[in-house]
Amino acid sequence: MNPRSTTTGTSDSTLNAGSQSALLVSVPQACNLLAMGRRRLWELSNCNAIPSRKIGKSRRYCPDELRAWVQAGCPTGADAGTRIRKAVARG
Repeated sequence: MNPRSTTTGTSDSTLNAGSQSALLVSVPQACNLLAMGRRRLWELSNCNAIPSRKIGKSRRYCPDELRAWVQAGCPTGADAGTRIRKAVARG
């Protein structure tokens, strides 16, 4: 399996796949994992309520941070993404 290849049909098991999961996932993959529409994901990312990273013009999401965001109750307050990212980094 090529670690650089991407799939559009990522299932929820990606969040629990351990070492085989991608380090970062794309917007469509994050939408699929969170069962959320693109517009809502964009709104949450834009106000930093959900942890994300800009790489050039594209946005990517860390599955570990998405999992932590869901476990925290999906907070929608501004800068919740920063708090989640710091919590994941502390481990």
